[in-house]
Amino acid sequence: MEGMTPAKAFEDGLTLHTALRIKRQETKVLLLGELERLVRHVNATRTFQTQTDLQDAVDDICEVFPTMKLEEILTAFKYIRQGRFELYGNFTTNVMLDCLRKYEDENTTTMREQKHQQVKQEIMTTQLDVRRLIRDLEKDGKLKDPRKKLDRTFIPYPNAKTDYYTGAQQTDKTTEETRTQGDEERPTETP
Repeated sequence: MEGMTPAKAFEDGLTLHTALRIKRQETKVLLLGELERLVRHVNATRTFQTQTDLQDAVDDICEVFPTMKLEEILTAFKYIRQGRFELYGNFTTNVMLDCLRKYEDENTTTMREQKHQQVKQEIMTTQLDVRRLIRDLEKDGKLKDPRKKLDRTFIPYPNAKTDYYTGAQQTDKTTEETRTQGDEERPTETP
Protein backbone atom coordinates (compact mmCIF):
# COMPACT_ATOMS: atom_id res chain seq x y z
CA MET A 1 0.00 0.00 0.00
CA GLU A 2 3.03 2.27 -0.11
CA GLY A 3 2.54 5.12 -2.52
CA MET A 4 -1.13 4.26 -3.06
CA THR A 5 -3.19 7.36 -3.79
CA PRO A 6 -6.98 7.52 -4.00
CA ALA A 7 -6.80 8.06 -7.77
CA LYS A 8 -4.47 5.11 -8.28
CA ALA A 9 -6.62 2.93 -6.02
CA PHE A 10 -9.70 3.87 -8.04
CA GLU A 11 -8.08 3.25 -11.42
CA ASP A 12 -6.09 0.10 -10.70
CA GLY A 13 -8.14 -1.39 -7.86
CA LEU A 14 -10.36 -4.44 -7.76
CA THR A 15 -13.99 -3.96 -6.75
CA LEU A 16 -14.80 -5.50 -3.38
CA HIS A 17 -17.73 -7.42 -4.83
CA THR A 18 -15.51 -8.94 -7.53
CA ALA A 19 -12.75 -9.73 -5.04
CA LEU A 20 -15.25 -11.52 -2.81
CA ARG A 21 -16.59 -13.47 -5.75
CA ILE A 22 -13.13 -14.56 -6.93
CA LYS A 23 -11.46 -15.26 -3.57
CA ARG A 24 -13.91 -14.77 -0.73
CA GLN A 25 -11.87 -16.17 2.16
CA GLU A 26 -8.60 -14.47 1.19
CA THR A 27 -10.33 -11.10 0.78
CA LYS A 28 -12.05 -11.33 4.15
CA VAL A 29 -8.81 -12.41 5.85
CA LEU A 30 -7.01 -9.44 4.27
CA LEU A 31 -9.67 -7.02 5.48
CA LEU A 32 -9.69 -8.66 8.91
CA GLY A 33 -5.92 -8.34 9.25
CA GLU A 34 -5.91 -4.69 8.21
CA LEU A 35 -8.85 -3.90 10.50
CA GLU A 36 -7.11 -5.60 13.40
CA ARG A 37 -4.01 -3.51 12.70
CA LEU A 38 -6.15 -0.36 12.59
CA VAL A 39 -7.89 -1.23 15.87
CA ARG A 40 -4.55 -1.73 17.62
CA HIS A 41 -3.24 1.54 16.20
CA VAL A 42 -6.19 3.69 17.32
CA ASN A 43 -6.30 1.82 20.63
CA ALA A 44 -9.90 0.65 20.25
CA THR A 45 -9.42 -2.60 22.10
CA ARG A 46 -12.43 -1.98 24.35
CA THR A 47 -14.94 -1.83 21.46
CA PHE A 48 -13.40 -4.60 19.39
CA GLN A 49 -12.67 -7.10 22.15
CA THR A 50 -13.11 -10.41 20.35
CA GLN A 51 -12.40 -11.84 16.93
CA THR A 52 -16.16 -12.04 16.35
CA ASP A 53 -16.44 -8.24 16.68
CA LEU A 54 -13.80 -7.78 14.01
CA GLN A 55 -15.43 -10.35 11.72
CA ASP A 56 -18.79 -8.64 12.10
CA ALA A 57 -17.18 -5.32 11.17
CA VAL A 58 -15.62 -6.91 8.06
CA ASP A 59 -19.02 -8.37 7.09
CA ASP A 60 -20.58 -4.92 7.52
CA ILE A 61 -17.94 -3.38 5.26
CA CYS A 62 -18.60 -6.03 2.61
CA GLU A 63 -22.34 -5.46 2.83
CA VAL A 64 -22.36 -1.65 2.88
CA PHE A 65 -19.55 -0.92 0.38
CA PRO A 66 -19.61 -3.61 -2.34
CA THR A 67 -18.78 -1.14 -5.12
CA MET A 68 -15.72 0.36 -3.48
CA LYS A 69 -12.36 -0.95 -4.57
CA LEU A 70 -10.45 -3.12 -2.13
CA GLU A 71 -7.47 -0.79 -2.40
CA GLU A 72 -9.70 2.18 -1.58
CA ILE A 73 -10.85 0.55 1.64
CA LEU A 74 -7.25 -0.14 2.61
CA THR A 75 -6.34 3.46 1.74
CA ALA A 76 -9.21 4.69 3.94
CA PHE A 77 -7.86 2.53 6.79
CA LYS A 78 -4.44 4.16 6.26
CA TYR A 79 -6.04 7.62 6.37
CA ILE A 80 -7.81 6.75 9.64
CA ARG A 81 -4.47 5.63 11.12
CA GLN A 82 -2.85 8.85 9.91
CA GLY A 83 -5.53 10.91 11.65
CA ARG A 84 -7.12 12.46 8.54
CA PHE A 85 -10.57 11.57 9.89
CA GLU A 86 -11.60 12.88 13.27
CA LEU A 87 -12.47 10.14 15.73
CA TYR A 88 -14.64 11.43 18.57
CA GLY A 89 -14.82 9.09 21.52
CA ASN A 90 -14.82 5.37 20.88
CA PHE A 91 -13.83 3.76 17.60
CA THR A 92 -16.80 1.52 16.82
CA THR A 93 -18.14 -0.11 13.68
CA ASN A 94 -20.44 2.86 13.09
CA VAL A 95 -17.57 5.34 13.35
CA MET A 96 -15.48 3.22 10.96
CA LEU A 97 -18.37 3.04 8.45
CA ASP A 98 -18.81 6.83 8.71
CA CYS A 99 -15.10 7.29 7.95
CA LEU A 100 -15.44 5.04 4.90
CA ARG A 101 -18.49 7.05 3.76
CA LYS A 102 -16.53 10.29 4.11
CA TYR A 103 -13.66 8.81 2.11
CA GLU A 104 -16.12 7.67 -0.56
CA ASP A 105 -17.77 11.11 -0.72
CA GLU A 106 -14.47 12.97 -0.92
CA ASN A 107 -12.66 10.73 -3.39
CA THR A 108 -14.57 7.89 -5.01
CA THR A 109 -17.75 9.76 -5.91
CA THR A 110 -15.94 12.56 -7.75
CA MET A 111 -13.81 10.08 -9.70
CA ARG A 112 -16.87 8.03 -10.64
CA GLU A 113 -18.60 11.17 -11.91
CA GLN A 114 -15.56 12.16 -13.96
CA LYS A 115 -15.33 8.67 -15.46
CA HIS A 116 -19.05 8.74 -16.25
CA GLN A 117 -18.69 12.10 -18.02
CA GLN A 118 -15.83 10.72 -20.13
CA VAL A 119 -17.83 7.66 -21.14
CA LYS A 120 -20.87 9.81 -21.87
CA GLN A 121 -18.77 12.14 -24.05
CA GLU A 122 -17.27 9.18 -25.96
CA ILE A 123 -20.69 7.71 -26.64
CA MET A 124 -22.13 11.02 -27.84
CA THR A 125 -19.22 11.74 -30.17
CA THR A 126 -19.00 8.39 -31.92
CA GLN A 127 -20.41 8.27 -35.41
CA LEU A 128 -21.82 5.39 -37.34
CA ASP A 129 -21.49 5.05 -41.09
CA VAL A 130 -24.82 3.41 -41.89
CA ARG A 131 -24.17 2.96 -45.61
CA ARG A 132 -20.89 1.18 -44.96
CA LEU A 133 -22.59 -1.02 -42.36
CA ILE A 134 -25.34 -1.97 -44.82
CA ARG A 135 -22.78 -2.67 -47.54
CA ASP A 136 -20.73 -4.90 -45.21
CA LEU A 137 -23.81 -6.78 -44.02
CA GLU A 138 -24.94 -7.37 -47.61
CA LYS A 139 -21.46 -8.59 -48.55
CA ASP A 140 -21.44 -11.06 -45.64
CA GLY A 141 -24.93 -12.24 -46.53
CA LYS A 142 -26.32 -11.24 -43.17
CA LEU A 143 -28.73 -8.69 -44.55
CA LYS A 144 -31.74 -10.51 -45.95
CA ASP A 145 -33.99 -9.41 -48.75
CA PRO A 146 -37.19 -7.76 -47.58
CA ARG A 147 -40.22 -9.94 -47.27
CA LYS A 148 -42.72 -10.05 -50.10
CA LYS A 149 -45.24 -7.27 -49.95
CA LEU A 150 -48.66 -8.36 -48.90
CA ASP A 151 -51.53 -8.27 -51.37
CA ARG A 152 -53.61 -5.33 -50.16
CA THR A 153 -56.53 -5.81 -52.55
CA PHE A 154 -58.51 -7.90 -50.07
CA ILE A 155 -59.08 -6.44 -46.64
CA PRO A 156 -61.21 -8.76 -44.51
CA TYR A 157 -63.80 -7.32 -42.18
CA PRO A 158 -63.81 -8.65 -38.62
CA ASN A 159 -67.12 -10.54 -38.78
CA ALA A 160 -67.19 -11.32 -42.51
CA LYS A 161 -68.24 -14.83 -43.50
CA THR A 162 -65.76 -14.91 -46.35
CA ASP A 163 -62.11 -15.53 -45.86
CA TYR A 164 -59.19 -14.43 -48.02
CA TYR A 165 -59.40 -17.27 -50.53
CA THR A 166 -63.14 -17.04 -51.20
CA GLY A 167 -62.89 -13.25 -51.38
CA ALA A 168 -59.99 -13.51 -53.86
CA GLN A 169 -61.99 -15.96 -56.00
CA GLN A 170 -64.97 -13.60 -56.02
CA THR A 171 -62.80 -10.65 -57.06
CA ASP A 172 -61.27 -12.74 -59.87
CA LYS A 173 -64.77 -13.69 -61.10
CA THR A 174 -65.98 -10.11 -61.04
CA THR A 175 -62.94 -8.86 -62.97
CA GLU A 176 -63.46 -11.54 -65.63
CA GLU A 177 -67.17 -10.71 -65.88
CA THR A 178 -66.47 -7.02 -66.32
CA ARG A 179 -63.95 -7.78 -69.04
CA THR A 180 -66.35 -10.02 -70.94
CA GLN A 181 -69.18 -7.53 -70.53
CA GLY A 182 -66.97 -4.76 -71.77
CA ASP A 183 -66.02 -6.87 -74.80
CA GLU A 184 -69.69 -7.66 -75.62
CA GLU A 185 -70.75 -4.03 -75.50
CA ARG A 186 -68.07 -2.98 -77.95
CA PRO A 187 -68.98 -3.44 -81.58
CA THR A 188 -66.63 -5.75 -83.30
CA GLU A 189 -64.99 -4.46 -86.40
CA THR A 190 -64.88 -6.61 -89.41
CA PRO A 191 -62.09 -6.07 -91.83
